[in-house]
Amino acid sequence: MSKLKLNIVIIGAGNVAWHLAKELQKKEQKIIQVYNRSVEPAISLSQHLNCDFTTRIEDINENADLYILTVKDSVIEEVSELIKIKNKLIVHTSGAVEQNVIKHKRRGVFYPLQTFSKEKKLNFKHIPFCIEASTSEDYSTLMRLATLLSPMVYNIDSNQRKVLHVAAVFACNFTNYMYMISDEILSDKNIPLDILYPLIKETATKISKHKPKDVQTGPAVRKDQSVIEDHLNYLKKGINYDIYKLLSKNIIDKNKDEL
Repeated sequence: MSKLKLNIVIIGAGNVAWHLAKELQKKEQKIIQVYNRSVEPAISLSQHLNCDFTTRIEDINENADLYILTVKDSVIEEVSELIKIKNKLIVHTSGAVEQNVIKHKRRGVFYPLQTFSKEKKLNFKHIPFCIEASTSEDYSTLMRLATLLSPMVYNIDSNQRKVLHVAAVFACNFTNYMYMISDEILSDKNIPLDILYPLIKETATKISKHKPKDVQTGPAVRKDQSVIEDHLNYLKKGINYDIYKLLSKNIIDKNKDEL
């Protein structure tokens, strides 16, 4: 099998585009153009990649093999409909949007399951990719492309991916919100957040080797009501009080058979 070398147009210039496009270049894939409605992000990313750019969707290069939509979920369908190029593979990178919102005959999903921030470097070898395509040939192309980036490549259809995205929101986005609450609580008493880093790392390490339910710790799983009440008294009323109370109740209920 010949070495995979694709000409690619990146549509969008956000965090996913920045990381994914650069990594594709490292794997000898040619980014021939960046499209973005706003000119400054388009220029910035195109300079980062040393490629052409456009802010007019009608001027998108028609000679690419692959068009990767990295735009917001809410505009994937709209943007894909504005692309008038025929018989080319168009994919999106969303975890929450079905493949079929792209109306083109050749369509697919190229979803990197990771949180992206422009300033944070990522090792793509540790990023799972979820692949879906409307034809077996295009699926094979996307699979080969993803395998260049990561050893963790999965055949995940739209229904599975939606469930995966729900789970990812709990595991990542909601967890980060808990870190925000912790930071607020600590800042109020001039305690640095980094005092919690070893605890956070140890918790994440545990679930890589054990079921989360088997390594749950804390006052709720111990059913230590005196500690729970003491914490609630400190929080008083408000959203953090409500969250603490709800989560403590749920942990107790989940583990009541073992207590």
